[in-house]
Parts: sequence; structure tokens; C-alpha cells
Amino acid sequence: MLRSKVLSYLTIGTFVLVLSMVSSSHADWQSADIGDTLAGSTSIAGGEITIVANGADIWGSADACRFVYQEVVGDFEMSARIVSMEAVNAWSKAGIMARQSLDPGSQHAYINVTIENGVKLIHRDTPGADTGPTPFEPNFAAPIWVKLARKGDEFSSFWSEDGVQWDPADVPGTPSVATVAMTDPILVGIAYTSHVAGVLSTAVVDDIRGTPSLTPVEPVGSSAVTWGEVKGKR
Repeated sequence: MLRSKVLSYLTIGTFVLVLSMVSSSHADWQSADIGDTLAGSTSIAGGEITIVANGADIWGSADACRFVYQEVVGDFEMSARIVSMEAVNAWSKAGIMARQSLDPGSQHAYINVTIENGVKLIHRDTPGADTGPTPFEPNFAAPIWVKLARKGDEFSSFWSEDGVQWDPADVPGTPSVATVAMTDPILVGIAYTSHVAGVLSTAVVDDIRGTPSLTPVEPVGSSAVTWGEVKGKR
């Protein structure tokens, strides 16, 4: 398995998430603090979304994080590159999440990268249940591409070092596929947490792509394109 380049650790305490996106789709993305967190904010300028947030963790029976999302009905694929994260905690994490609601205990599926403990798929299968699985390995660090795909109640996760060649995000003891029942519409987008309550941290995300049910998001200087169009060109 290929290993990504080691993330350069930073020491600043502000969580800033940057998403490249088409200006016409600003209204399609929403953001919210979930759980017991410091108040965050989201601003859009020059084709980027800047988000300030924190959160104790996305784990256990309830989450504390910030979420940039759209409502989605039916099956989808969404991918993004996690460019960098601040080293506030070894378990600070950012990635793609699908969840039923903004309730802290909502069921979810979440492919994420952490500062020191790699990439894996975690999920909460029913409201208020514990999140898992527990096993992990330091397989990748940012920058890394992650992808989440839904087919019915099945959520599949993938990782890539170049955004072209994708592999299932399998970790020993932690499969890349999970079954989580959700009722349409669901919320899909980028979730992130500093993993330290009351401490803000920084992450950058770009190259966001989605199926037609998600508003396409373009890298700066590129035209918007859906996953179906990308596949058709390969």
C-alpha cells in the first residue's frame, strides 16, 4: 500500500476549511455547528468557503463538529482532497460524511483522515448508538483524496493519492463498507473536528466532486463537472 507524504504539523489554533466551488452554487451549500462546540462561521469569497470551527470529536454516541452540507435524495458519490489539517490533536479529523440530520446523535457514515492515525470509515448505525469500528492504522496523512458512495443503505469508502486511481479504504478490522439505514433526504458534505473541546483548528479541502444529485464543485480555474461526466471521459 502506498503511503502519503507526512503532513507538516502546524501550531495555530484556528480551524479553517477551504472549499473551491462555483460561485453560482453558493446557495446550495449550508453549514452548521453540531453538538457542544464553540460557535463557528462560514464565509464565501473568491471561489472558496472558509469555515471556522472546533468540536470535541466525531465519535461515541454524539458528535461535536462543524458540517458543510447539501440535502441529497437517493444514491450518490462524493469525493474531495483533504489538503491539510492543523495538528491540534492526533485525532483531529476531516472528511466526507453522510448523516440523517444535524442532531449530535444522528446515524452517519464518515470517511475521514486524522493527523496521526490514518484514514478509515467510521459509522453510527442508529441514533444515539456508539460510533465505530475502533481499529485503525497510520496508513495515510493529508494531502489525500477520499470518496464516499451510497447505494441504498450501503456506504462504500475509498482513498486515492492522485484523485484518479481509487482503492477501497480497508483497514484491518475496519471494512471500507458499512450498512447504515437512513431515510431520504439525507445530509452529505464535509465534516471536521479539532478533537479538543474549546480549541479551534485549521483544515483545507478542495477538488470536490459529486454526482448530479450534488451541486458540482470546481477547483479554482476549472469548469464544473459531475462524476458521470468524469467517468465518461475515462
